Amino acid sequence: MRCYFLKDGRIAAVELLSADTDEGRIAEARDLFNVKGLPRGAEGFEVWDQGRFVYRYPEIQPPSS
Repeated sequence: MRCYFLKDGRIAAVELLSADTDEGRIAEARDLFNVKGLPRGAEGFEVWDQGRFVYRYPEIQPPSS
């Protein structure tokens, strides 16, 4: 599993995750974002399991109709 820190819509850095569940990996990614991502200027992060998307922060809201 990987956590991608995003800045200006692009990947700015990558961190490997070690938790055993998706929920644990999301929590680990959130902690890494606060400790490493924000100081680097990251605006958000995504968690991926190879080609499987798991989570994005901040979540993208669907357009209102």
